[in-house]
Amino acid sequence: MPNLGGVWNPDLPAEEIRRAVDAQMRRLKTSLAEYREHRIAEDGFGAGLLDHGILENGPQPVHAPDGSASLFLDGEILNADELRRRFRAKLPERDLTPPEVALHLMLAEGDDVVRLFNGHFAIVLLRRRPKSLTLVSDRLGLRPLFVLARGRALFFASEMKAIAAVDPGERKIDEVATLERFCYRAHMFGDTWMEGYRKLRPATILTADANGVRRREYWRYAYDESAPRLDERTYATRYAVLLDRAVERAMRGRHRIGIFLSGGYDSRAVAAAIRKHHLPIPAFTFGTPESRDMRYARMLAARLGLEHHGVPDPSPYLAPHCASIVWRTDGLASFANATSINHHDFLKQHVDVILLGFLAEYNGSHTWPRLLLARTPEAARDAVFARYALRGAAGARRIFRASFFHQAFGALRDRFQRSFADVPNTHPLNVSDAWIVKNFEPFSTFQSAAIDRHRFENRAPLTDSDLLEFLLTIPPKARLEQRVYKRMIAHAFPAIRDIPCTNSGRPIEPRFLREYAAMVARYAGRALTKPFTRKDPLLGRDARDLAATFRAETALRDGILLPLLDRGIFPERIFDLDGIRAVVDEHYRGAARHESLLSALISWGLGVKFLLHDDFAEVDPRIRGAAAAPAPVR
Repeated sequence: MPNLGGVWNPDLPAEEIRRAVDAQMRRLKTSLAEYREHRIAEDGFGAGLLDHGILENGPQPVHAPDGSASLFLDGEILNADELRRRFRAKLPERDLTPPEVALHLMLAEGDDVVRLFNGHFAIVLLRRRPKSLTLVSDRLGLRPLFVLARGRALFFASEMKAIAAVDPGERKIDEVATLERFCYRAHMFGDTWMEGYRKLRPATILTADANGVRRREYWRYAYDESAPRLDERTYATRYAVLLDRAVERAMRGRHRIGIFLSGGYDSRAVAAAIRKHHLPIPAFTFGTPESRDMRYARMLAARLGLEHHGVPDPSPYLAPHCASIVWRTDGLASFANATSINHHDFLKQHVDVILLGFLAEYNGSHTWPRLLLARTPEAARDAVFARYALRGAAGARRIFRASFFHQAFGALRDRFQRSFADVPNTHPLNVSDAWIVKNFEPFSTFQSAAIDRHRFENRAPLTDSDLLEFLLTIPPKARLEQRVYKRMIAHAFPAIRDIPCTNSGRPIEPRFLREYAAMVARYAGRALTKPFTRKDPLLGRDARDLAATFRAETALRDGILLPLLDRGIFPERIFDLDGIRAVVDEHYRGAARHESLLSALISWGLGVKFLLHDDFAEVDPRIRGAAAAPAPVR
């Protein structure tokens, strides 16, 4: 994934703008990849793009024939050829690169034409008559773009560290957003743990001009509750057709393509939809050799004609790469869940583009008893709050000062409730699923992919716009426990129907009533036998035993977390340092499991050290490249 950065400041001359963009590019670079640098700098505006060439977008920025506008495309528009055909009467009669297609269409049709763009992208458009800046995020916000407003200036970049490199203001901790991070591993409204640093929300058009900065949505993730109802066989058939097209779009280009393959539903659906003339391609599975993921993925690869690579983690695998992971993800993702960096050198021998199976949430995978009992949008909101905020709050309460926690938790609850104003649905399952995709995923699933950005491209066919539009018409009953999704996999890909799934350990059962009855029976049985049995986690759903790994890698405690506490990285006005030490002690004595909380503490603490204190010497020099001290723009 290329890296993008830029500055909008009507008060700055071109030379100052150029220095700022230079500083941003230095902060984004890594010596592990070769880039072509694309830049522009003029009075009031500048931007740069580090392009590794995998996406074949051509030279940038692209310019309007009369010089009135220039555009950068970070990412890709997978349906650029389709758009060329649809709008051929309004486009120049020559071959156009995807950035040129985007520029000509936005100038001819207006900014809302981006609603038709299918892909993961961030767009920067400069208009010169009159002068304005437009930033666009893709529908789901999969291509990250962070922004910071300081007076009349606006800074933007793919990573927060590139904004921090030129930020003329005082960098501070956003205390409520920090509490959100520890309660439910996400932030509301695009805020981050750094005050004023915001992630451009999904499907957003931001405009900066002489009148200030404005944001608006051009598309909204919402289920179509008035769509005509179809039978499940029709839904499943249509799903298979659109998935085939989505995966074929993702196979475009001349660079090497592979897939991250687990034993779950999502990556197997993507793998099974790869057309035979593309095979074999490499498939990579992470974890211990005994895990379900590894065993089932091997079976899937053999049936589908994939070249399987089991990729066990080295020992140790967390502590040696912890700082580099946090550097690349800006402390926004728990480092223990973004460890593919361990294997980058091996992966690069085989692939440039990685297919991912993530974001099948709109298939209906997020249900739990309280949500199923909800009958109103308000009850759904309360069920989501209990699951995502209250569950994490129990751990957060132990590491924050009581006075701060009680004060900030009220603000957290208020922000949480206001976040549902963007969800227009009324059915409880629709309300929950829409909220999760819009508010939770951008800081969890989406952010973890940033770890691969500097060396690879990621494509997620299940996020294809055409497929997504269709899936948003499927009613909750048909999505319950992924019934249409499972039916689609079972009937469209019968060769893998009998291969068990990691979550259940059983083959796909498309007959919902039979599966649901069996699931309830298994749940009741586990509840009755749990006090008398001990399940080996390596043979269960988990690819690795993270709690044991933390205990084995004492360097995480002694070399990273405790020194962060001793140095004062965790402000005592909000954190309870004794409480943190108690949590650490409990985990490493084996008295309790706190690996998720410890991962969040380390990620946040290192993020603060790197981005607020400008102390990143411990990051592997190959990863941070030419990162230098900040060069604030005054």
